[in-house]
Amino acid sequence: MESSEPDYESDWPRIPNVLNCLDYVPDSCDDRDTLHDMISKRYPDIRTTLDASADEDKCRISAYDNVELDRRHPRPPPSEISEITEFSDPWAEPNQVVTETDESYAETVTPHKMRCASIGRTKSFRDRLDPLLSSARLDRLKNGDQNGQSKAVGTTIRNYALELAQDKSTTFAQNVDNFIACTCESKETNPQVVMRNMRQFMSGMKNYLVKHGEKGFYKEIERERNKLKSTEFLNLDAILEGVMHKLVVRPLKAHLQKLFLDYYTKTGAIRLLADNIQYAASRPVGELAIKPKITLPSDSVLNKISQYIHRLQQADSPLEKLENLLAAIAIIFNSVKTGQLTGSGRSVQLGADDFLPIFVWVMVKTNFVAAEIEAEYMWGLLHPSLFSGEGGYYLTTLSSAVHVLKNFKKSCEENNKNHVENDSVLKVVVPDELHGSILTKTVPARPQMTTKEVCKIIAHKARITNPQDYALYRLTDGEETMLLDNECPQDFMKDGKHTMLAYKRIDAKIAWPNQDKLKL
Repeated sequence: MESSEPDYESDWPRIPNVLNCLDYVPDSCDDRDTLHDMISKRYPDIRTTLDASADEDKCRISAYDNVELDRRHPRPPPSEISEITEFSDPWAEPNQVVTETDESYAETVTPHKMRCASIGRTKSFRDRLDPLLSSARLDRLKNGDQNGQSKAVGTTIRNYALELAQDKSTTFAQNVDNFIACTCESKETNPQVVMRNMRQFMSGMKNYLVKHGEKGFYKEIERERNKLKSTEFLNLDAILEGVMHKLVVRPLKAHLQKLFLDYYTKTGAIRLLADNIQYAASRPVGELAIKPKITLPSDSVLNKISQYIHRLQQADSPLEKLENLLAAIAIIFNSVKTGQLTGSGRSVQLGADDFLPIFVWVMVKTNFVAAEIEAEYMWGLLHPSLFSGEGGYYLTTLSSAVHVLKNFKKSCEENNKNHVENDSVLKVVVPDELHGSILTKTVPARPQMTTKEVCKIIAHKARITNPQDYALYRLTDGEETMLLDNECPQDFMKDGKHTMLAYKRIDAKIAWPNQDKLKL
């Protein structure tokens, strides 16, 4: 736990409880308005239809599983965070790299080989998705709790914390109820400010329980500790994060959605995205920078993707939203064919650089007009440590796709041949010290993305285990300038100078080739 986060005591004002009870059982979601529903009511002319329940095929996470969810009402993922999931990078094993061979995708290499900046010459996009598809979180999504009883470590701690919230004599319950009431009654209309307060409060209440506890909370922790094997531990941060999602995010979701809808209506962002989606739907796919040899997802696959987008909108927890986003991405990847073959006759796997245009196309086909709001919801409420792994990478991809679409018509009118490249992606050169060569990689970028955020994405993509030893540099005529954490790399790419971005070890002494020889 970070000691710098606020530690809430009993100094919250005592006001009448506005919640008669808190339902801790996952809601059926059937009778709750999604953002698409709310947008349709406010803008009857905007098409937001998602065929989320029309498909009679069995819904599966990917081509690799045998999951058979309910055919009429697909079951949303569990709302608890699995304690088995690693919170720092929940979809990847920290000491293993998966490399592709002709026969298997599971070849373990030793950890010391990961220290060099080698961006995986053999590691395909599928390899990076495989840990996601087999993660503990998706295992729980696949298998579920058939008898309604979870066997996950830490369940009793989670349940006890939820019981504390029902006991209105406890400081914990009073603070939660008072915060919800104060938030709903507040005159604050900026959803970003409200989410920042929610994130701070959830972190503070987690610290409060861990440091002070209430009633038998410590006894529950000790009881669970006694059940642990020598190779196990209790991830209290993950356990309590799931608790706070139920206690704070769920009751405030409708309030937050309304704030988002009002705010983005006022700025015109909803209408802008919807109009550009409609315009993009009338244009050839080539204008989205999709390569001719790529075979796009079929209508049946699009329907499955739309189901996950629909579930994403129904979910209260930002982590559930992220899970459904990642599941949709997995389906997109597994359904796309490149039309090229390797030397062994296998189909060439889709590269990450090609994924953004395809994802933009999927957003157009599924009329995902709430994409920007959903992305901001996750950015504002997810635990910050989740942004350093697959979650941060593909959430950035979502925000980047939104940026592309919002500017699509304008780009077409300006005769920009590649409407995706612009500032929605960044090209970065990385010296591969292991092989003595330079690699060029494209990463998704949000508007006004900082150097610190870009470095996190590159470190994840390059599988750098010591990112503190690396930095992002601006290269101008072979001269290096280290960028500060709060600078915006996209700004340097717009100044008209022949400038490149490079990610390298701070101590590495590199003699760069002439920039006109570098392939960007």
